[in-house]
Amino acid sequence: MAYQKQKILLVTHQFTPHQSPRTTRWTLIVDELLRLGHKVTVITGTKQEIENKDIEIIYIGNKRSNNVVKNLREKSNNVDDKSKTKKVFFTFLKKIYRFSIRIFAWPDYSMFWLLSVYRSRKNLILDYDILISVSLPFSSHIAGYIINKKNKKDWIMDNGDPFTLKKDAPENNKILYGFLNKYFENKFYSLANKIVFTHQDSMHLHKDFFNISKDKLIVGNPISNFDNDIFLKTLNYNYSSLPIKLGYFGIFTKGVRSPNNFLKLFKDVNDIELHWYTNQDSKDEIKVKNTKSKNIFNSIVSRDEALNLMSTSVHCLLSIGNLNIAQLPSKVIEYLSTGKPVVHFAEVHDDPVIKIANDFDNLFIITEMTDLESFFNELKLYFGKVSTFKKDFFIEKYSASSLIKTLNLS
Repeated sequence: MAYQKQKILLVTHQFTPHQSPRTTRWTLIVDELLRLGHKVTVITGTKQEIENKDIEIIYIGNKRSNNVVKNLREKSNNVDDKSKTKKVFFTFLKKIYRFSIRIFAWPDYSMFWLLSVYRSRKNLILDYDILISVSLPFSSHIAGYIINKKNKKDWIMDNGDPFTLKKDAPENNKILYGFLNKYFENKFYSLANKIVFTHQDSMHLHKDFFNISKDKLIVGNPISNFDNDIFLKTLNYNYSSLPIKLGYFGIFTKGVRSPNNFLKLFKDVNDIELHWYTNQDSKDEIKVKNTKSKNIFNSIVSRDEALNLMSTSVHCLLSIGNLNIAQLPSKVIEYLSTGKPVVHFAEVHDDPVIKIANDFDNLFIITEMTDLESFFNELKLYFGKVSTFKKDFFIEKYSASSLIKTLNLS
C-alpha cells in the first residue's frame, strides 16, 4: 500500500533547534514530506524558539526544568580554562546530575517529559493517519504508544540506537530496570507496523533477540543533504597545503566512542593538525593523552556552520568508530555529503562503516594496525581525485527522498 498525502504525526523528544543526529535526520525527512504534500505534526520535548509556519509543532514539557538543565550544560561548556574553581563546581554538578539520572531515571534522562506527555494525553486533539516515533531517547516510543493507544493508527518506529541491547553505556540502571526495558521494547515491536534500523547488523541483532517478524523490518540508512555549494567549496580547497588538517565534529561517549586508540596510533605523526569541534568533556579526554600531533580545539558549532568548515578549513574529515556494531556513527554520512575525503578509525573488525566504504573511494578505513606511511601516500593520491565523488549514488542511497521511498511514503 502506497501512502499519498497522509497526515503524519511525528513523536520525538528531540527536535530542532536542538542539535543531534536524530534532529538532523528528521528535519530533512520532514522537509521532504512537506514537499511531497503530506501534512506533518510534531510532538516534542524541545522548546521552540520561533514559530514554524509549515508544520504544527506541539511542545510538551516543563520549561523551567528544561531551562535548568540547558543552562547548566551551557555554563559548564563555556567556562574559561583559567576559571578553575567554576570549572570544578560545574563538573561536580554535572556528575551529581548524571549519577542521579543513571541510577534512578526510567526509561532515560527524558523521564519528566514522558510524565508530561502522559498528563497531557487527554487534552491532545490529534488527527493523523500514521504515527512515527523516534529514538533515542526511548521515551519517544513510549509517548507514541500512549498517544496511539486510543487511535490505533499505523505505527512506524525509527530506532537510531539500541535500548535494551545497549551494553557499554546503558540508558538506565539495568539492575533495576532490565526486565522493564525488555518488556516494553518487545511489546512495542509486536504492536508497530514498521520498525526501522539504520543498518543491517543492528536490525539482525534485534530481530534475533526479540524474535521480530521480518516483514516489519526495514533498513533506513542514515541520511544527509547533498549541497552543490558545499561540494564546490570542497573542490576548491588547497589540498597541496601543509600540514594536513583533519577535522573531527562531534563528541565522545564513555563506553561507546573514545579517541584513545586513534591518538595512540597517531602519537608519533608530526606533519598533521587535528582540529576538534567538540564539547568540554571530550576536550578533557583528548588532552589526557600525550600526543605529538598538534591539537586545535574549537567549540561545537551549528550544522550549517559545521558543513561550511568541513569543506573550507580541513583536508579531510575524521570519524572514530564505536566500540560495538549495534551503533552506526551517522556523522560518517554527513561527512560524505560534503565530498571530502573521510578517514574512519574502526575500533572493531566488523565495524558497519567498512561496508559503506566499499561504495565510496573517498572513505578510508584505518585501524590500530594500519601502516600510516602507506595510508598517507594513498590519501595524498586521492587529493587529486576529489572531483570523482559519486554524488548521484550518494543522493540515491543516503538522502531523505530515498528513505521516504523505503518507508513507502511517496
